[in-house]
Amino acid sequence: MSSNTKTKNGWLSGAFTSSKWDSHIKSANTTKKEMWLGYVLGVWGMMMTSSIVNSYFNQYLTDVIGFDSTKGAWIASFMVLFPVLSKLIDAITNLVMAKIIDSTTCKQGKVRPWLLISAPFVLISVILLFWMPFSKPIHQAIWIVIAFNLYYSVSYTMWNMSKELMPAVSTRNVNQRKNLSMAAQIVGNVGTGLVSILFPMILARVCAAVHGDNAQGYLLSMSIMAVLAVCTTFVQYFHTRERVTEERRNQSGIRSQDTARLKVHKEAGMWTQCRACLKSKYWILFILIVLIFNICGNLRNISLIYYSGWVVNGNAYGNVAAIQAKFQMIALSPMGPGILLMLPLTKKYGRTKTIWTTSVLTIIGSVWAYMSMGQGTRIYAGTALGAIGCISFSYLIMTYMGDIIDQVEWKTGIRTDGFTGGLVSASMMFAVGIAQGLFNLGLMMAGYTQPRQIGTSAEGIALFADQAASATGWINFAYQGSQIIVGIMVFFLFCFVFKIEDDMPKISRQLQERKVAECAKLGIKYIPAEELERQEIVEQERIAEETRVQELKAYCTKKGLDFDTENQKVLDKRAARQVKADARAAKKAKK
Repeated sequence: MSSNTKTKNGWLSGAFTSSKWDSHIKSANTTKKEMWLGYVLGVWGMMMTSSIVNSYFNQYLTDVIGFDSTKGAWIASFMVLFPVLSKLIDAITNLVMAKIIDSTTCKQGKVRPWLLISAPFVLISVILLFWMPFSKPIHQAIWIVIAFNLYYSVSYTMWNMSKELMPAVSTRNVNQRKNLSMAAQIVGNVGTGLVSILFPMILARVCAAVHGDNAQGYLLSMSIMAVLAVCTTFVQYFHTRERVTEERRNQSGIRSQDTARLKVHKEAGMWTQCRACLKSKYWILFILIVLIFNICGNLRNISLIYYSGWVVNGNAYGNVAAIQAKFQMIALSPMGPGILLMLPLTKKYGRTKTIWTTSVLTIIGSVWAYMSMGQGTRIYAGTALGAIGCISFSYLIMTYMGDIIDQVEWKTGIRTDGFTGGLVSASMMFAVGIAQGLFNLGLMMAGYTQPRQIGTSAEGIALFADQAASATGWINFAYQGSQIIVGIMVFFLFCFVFKIEDDMPKISRQLQERKVAECAKLGIKYIPAEELERQEIVEQERIAEETRVQELKAYCTKKGLDFDTENQKVLDKRAARQVKADARAAKKAKK
């Protein structure tokens, strides 16, 4: 974020000036109320809506609108190309939005106003995504492109970028910032699973209520989710606060020693960083691994609803909602307990060995499930085993990014945080479009057609004509085969090639020696990054405690309470928590 403190001519400089738009959070420190309302409940609606759109929009196009292999070559080309090209537009709008936020001078802050502004855009764009006013395919395609980019490239970009930036402008306290970011991340991880379980059943009930009109069912269901997202965004807006923006840190008083230290840590230009990165085989491998993993992950996400309807129990498309919910609950439930195994495994065996060893489970489980088309019980078991094996890689791969950046710096003398982080983020974004394009290419080539109802079972479940064997085969490959590819890639690379973890002790030691020498040339004392962070945290905690005491004194004065008594209550609770933490630490140490 820019340090520019001008108050005129910036974006929204004259907007939201009334006190009714002020944050409801008044504390100078982050609070539990702020975390639960602003960063958990507040982000939930938008993230759930996004997860649903990611999972269901493609199925809406093929199964409801009817964009399938029978519509001709140009429709097939459209389904492959439009999601990829849309991500190029998304990349541009992300850059534009970053500039807009940085240039915002609103009374309510740089970031928070854009959360609120995004809400009506999301509502409108989601409705447009699932409302089709045209009957001709060419007109439908144009409408889809406009609505798709209005949602992804404008509306969601506006909200998501603001959401990602909020922890950074909410507090300077590192621990508080981590807690806020983690809260939002947990919502994303847990919420996606809940959507996979609950939304299919909601959609099925809504479709039944409108007499089987799937187009109306999708429109009503998504409209409900969009309204819910708007409501939670209002909660997010009013229960977050930009303390850092309010402070407007004064940059004029940098000491000469600090200036000298900046010379040691100054960042090279992007082109220089790019050339440095390309000299490292580990960096190249890391980017390829992240890209392939995210492409395969998004292939599974997009193909899940098709897989549940056409593969898990054979042709069960008419009962896809129940199958999908059951599949998610049974097959993926081991992922929760599996997370708890990661810390002890990595502590004992290291990240690399843990990853390639558990990848064997991914390969075995996914191959088993892949070979079990139409046999639900075997598919559930195989998918669960594959998911357990994939947990280690899913949670540990990004921990290598810091190692990769250090290795490039060790090899070339150039720090590449900005370029590496930006490219990783871009690769994740493009992976969504590439995965959707690949999946649709396979569907079109395999002869997938819009589901055709041929009757109703005695239980009242709609019966549909079978898809071509090539189509169900491709769907099976997209869901299970993509995980097999990930498992094989991970096993081979981390077992035989990606050995950076072994090199890090030497790299870290030599990097520190270089920095000591560089600081000595500038006449300053070298302070390790860990010590600088520790000093910063200590200072932040001191400031936070002083603020807490001041706020408690003001509260006690207002309520007529004794400050010493109330403060002792706080200190006693803190001491009790510390005793419990020490007991847990001692228990772990004994083990």
